[in-house]
Amino acid sequence: MESWSERVRMFEHGHAMMQIAQGKDLDQVLEQMARRIMDKLMHPIYKAISNVEFTYDAETARQSYKEQFIDLVPRASDHIDDSLDKYIDLVYNK
Repeated sequence: MESWSERVRMFEHGHAMMQIAQGKDLDQVLEQMARRIMDKLMHPIYKAISNVEFTYDAETARQSYKEQFIDLVPRASDHIDDSLDKYIDLVYNK
């Protein structure tokens, strides 16, 4: 991968130098060179990603998240749930 990326860099550098020698705008040439290098370096990654089969089941993910996180954290309002009825009885049924 390293030797291939070095070859890409040298090729694109040469291509950019030829464009500059032809009188093209330096900023535009550098922008195109950067884009072309990134496209060449990212192509194998994009190709690998596009070949991966990805399935996502939202309900399974939701259940897994609930089991791994939600169920393990005590509810912050537990003190209210159990004692709310007792509090109402105390206040209004004196």
